[in-house]
Amino acid sequence: MTDARVVLYTKPGCHLCDDMRDLLQAALRATGVVVAERNIAQSLDDFEHYKHDIPVLVIDGREIARHRISDAALDAALRHAGLR
Repeated sequence: MTDARVVLYTKPGCHLCDDMRDLLQAALRATGVVVAERNIAQSLDDFEHYKHDIPVLVIDGREIARHRISDAALDAALRHAGLR
């Protein structure tokens, strides 16, 4: 796993991934926090673990959401992690 604090597991052509990426970018715009994206198609382990559940958002090693997240839930998770 990466050392990044915020990791988004995705794959190409995933519209839900695009939606979650957009929410993250908007929420983190002024913070300087970088989101590490992991394409599950590039790792057999990631693919086997997440193949039916992307996108998956992980903050500080803790899974926060699968498929979708609301603005309020994302804000709460970022605040809990001290990223907002």
